Amino acid sequence: MASSSRPWDAEPPVVGARVRRGPAFSRRALVHGAWWPRSNDPLIELPGLIVDVDEWRGDSSECLMLAPQGWEDRLGRIRVRGRMVRVGWYTTQPTALLTVAFPEPPNVHLLIVPFDTDPVRAEAAMVMAASPECVVPAQELLARVAHGPAAPPPGVDPLGPES
Repeated sequence: MASSSRPWDAEPPVVGARVRRGPAFSRRALVHGAWWPRSNDPLIELPGLIVDVDEWRGDSSECLMLAPQGWEDRLGRIRVRGRMVRVGWYTTQPTALLTVAFPEPPNVHLLIVPFDTDPVRAEAAMVMAASPECVVPAQELLARVAHGPAAPPPGVDPLGPES
């Protein structure tokens, strides 16, 4: 995967992110919630996520850390609401984990649910990741729901309330 050929200084539109947040930023928790992007295009998906997490955390993020696997493009930085946010692509980062770094601790760690995940399994993973002081690694959260039911019971909305 090569670096992006799209202009890095253009400000993409902010599309609301599908994020489920945990109740607090516990330092003990391995993840603080979950993010389920609608596509694998970071230029479309990251601005909304950045805005959501910044508002949730009450500060401006400095850098996002992701694994490069599964993404259509690699942007080194992205303009969001008039400021630049660095995006680091690390082969050592678990593919199911996004780290949002801030000037002061704590950083925010989110489970990344692959965009093409079945909605019932995606919701189950997001609920587990948002539980208080989740101490299950991101990759294991996805593995735990991989063998669950693929369809909701009749009349049940698998997505429930979204942020």
